[in-house]
Amino acid sequence: MKNNEWQLEQDYLDFVYGKLLETQKQVISESDETNENSKDFIKRLSDDLRFNNDSVADNFESLIEVEQKNQELAQLNYKRGWLERQKNNIAQLLEVPYFAKLDVQYPEETEVEQFYIGVAGFTDEEHEQYIYDWRSPIANLYYANNIGTTSYEAPMGEVAVDLKNRRQMKVERNKLIDFFDTTTAIEDPMLLQVLNEESSAKLQDITSTIQKEQNEIIRDTKSDVLLVEGIAGSGKTSTILQRIAFLLYRFRDDLLPEQVLLLSPNPMFSKYIEEVLPSLGEKNPRQMTYRDLIKNQGRTLNIENMEEQLQSHKRTNSLENMKKIEAHVAALSVEDLVFKDLMRENDVVLSKRWMKEMLMALPEETAMYRKLEYLREQLSEYVQTYIAEESRKPYWRDEVQNMSNEEYKMLFPKGMKGNEDDNIEKIAFKVLTKRFQKVRGRINRYEWLDVESHYERATGEFLEAPLSLDQATEYAYLSHLLLRKRDERRVKYMIIDEVQDYSEAQLYYLSQLFHQANFTLVGDGLQSIFRQGTQFNRIQEIFEATGHNVTLRELKKSYRSSGPISHFMKHLAGGEASGIEVIDRPGKEPVQQGFENEAAYIAYLDEMVASRQANYRQVILTKDSEEAIKLSRALADKNESRLVADGESMSFSTKTLIMPVHLAKGLEFDRVIVHDVSATHYQTQRDLNILYTASSRAMHELYLPYIKEPSTFLV
Repeated sequence: MKNNEWQLEQDYLDFVYGKLLETQKQVISESDETNENSKDFIKRLSDDLRFNNDSVADNFESLIEVEQKNQELAQLNYKRGWLERQKNNIAQLLEVPYFAKLDVQYPEETEVEQFYIGVAGFTDEEHEQYIYDWRSPIANLYYANNIGTTSYEAPMGEVAVDLKNRRQMKVERNKLIDFFDTTTAIEDPMLLQVLNEESSAKLQDITSTIQKEQNEIIRDTKSDVLLVEGIAGSGKTSTILQRIAFLLYRFRDDLLPEQVLLLSPNPMFSKYIEEVLPSLGEKNPRQMTYRDLIKNQGRTLNIENMEEQLQSHKRTNSLENMKKIEAHVAALSVEDLVFKDLMRENDVVLSKRWMKEMLMALPEETAMYRKLEYLREQLSEYVQTYIAEESRKPYWRDEVQNMSNEEYKMLFPKGMKGNEDDNIEKIAFKVLTKRFQKVRGRINRYEWLDVESHYERATGEFLEAPLSLDQATEYAYLSHLLLRKRDERRVKYMIIDEVQDYSEAQLYYLSQLFHQANFTLVGDGLQSIFRQGTQFNRIQEIFEATGHNVTLRELKKSYRSSGPISHFMKHLAGGEASGIEVIDRPGKEPVQQGFENEAAYIAYLDEMVASRQANYRQVILTKDSEEAIKLSRALADKNESRLVADGESMSFSTKTLIMPVHLAKGLEFDRVIVHDVSATHYQTQRDLNILYTASSRAMHELYLPYIKEPSTFLV
């Protein structure tokens, strides 16, 4: 029976593969032709367009012609982009055409329809669909439902069907490797094969092995705030990336990648995930760390780095100052505003008094941020008028005539036409514009408004560099309430990874700044290693208090680590009470080994570095960067290990990495060595969270060496 099925599946694969190759040739040919047409169009453009100003009618006709050419160019560019996406999709499908098959019977139909699911859809020129995109409505049957009577949600509404069979398939190019018929959503055979593979230097997509609980998160389009608490290795990061890909597909007519903002824990993590979405045919969204986001608000702030935050004991995790800032701004009048003179070098361009007088003339009921925006426009207009008037003054003739040829050519490299007086005025205007460039920058950055003084008045605290991340958040919130910049309106979906590491003030700020956006918040309370973190029940309260509806989801299965390592993680998490579900795939037990002194311990680490399997990615994880640096210096063979002490280090070499735990968040390795899990080194609740986070990075092998006495956290 299976031999017959195998042949039928191989025959279909051969047929589809042939269609893919045939279509690839057509698309490449059409793409080359379109590229040539675009080049020819650009070459002819200057010859075809002749702008005629002889009359109003001629001018109007010229404008119409320009608009027609713009439309032609836009159509060519659209076609080029579409063909490029087609080429990429087909190239990807030629590697793995599909990974699943559904047998579906619709009501009142006798025949069973077959749907093959892949990472992209494939339709030939006659609109015959051979492969369905994993994000299509029909594909949800593969991920979500059991065999038998069920339904899926299509654009026209709910569609009732009878799902006769679900088949997992392993396909490589035009060769069928294996298949499994499953009766519940994506069972273990295919998943276990994937989990037993070695780690890769970049995160891979999980399209073919998405689990039911992950699928519910990926396809959720109704939640205002989706709060996901998932244990280490439960696929949180992969799930949110698949979710982004799904949202870009589901709302492709009105959602652009740049309208999705992903806040990642560190720059290294951003590098690690950068290939997932392109592999699914989508552009990466905007990505930054929370630190980057804060620095982009208002003026450049000197903020504590991640290592300083890790060690920080500054006041954190309080909404008190945020509320004080709101009250301060709400009560502000023009008389209360604190300005700075607008300066150019040592000269006052516009005084504080002038600014206040300009605002006093406005109606009292005008919102403060609108008053300040009006003042910014008036400042810009004043400087522009000054430059125009100043450039017409006669004393410029002497200055221009004394100008060197080099200075003149820098200002006007192509020379000038017209009479001498007009030219002198143009030169003066250009020189003055350049001289006032910094002044105009200060105007647009609102540097004439003393935000620091308002912060001190609102909170009773002074700003001292480096600012804590919370204090920088408070300052950015004050700037936002005063100035109401509009950039945040572009964000429709905000995705936050490692949400447990954000303070209450930071979460409150994000909920207010991006109040119009949908939020997906994912994290793991057991991996809370910063003192400034927030518990999940409190995260929910903060977003609900700011007018958001919160949907809670949990991911309790650990897929990353082998069974023995997952059981150790479950022990660290509190055993059965943690609710963690272990997938018992075979693997080595975690190795606990003690050493009498540091010299013996370092010799052991040297041996571990040297014994790394060639195809294994290995890491030694320390509690902080200072430890990582010290340990790196102590190891004998510097060529076999690489220190990663800050988030800017982007190396994913297969050599042994030495790095602090906070930079390893979200990453995974074949073999993990946790540095010195001794009784004196690991003893507090925060230490336990660090140990859990470090251990959960391991896929296949976990080593827990210690000097003298082991930590009580070890089994």
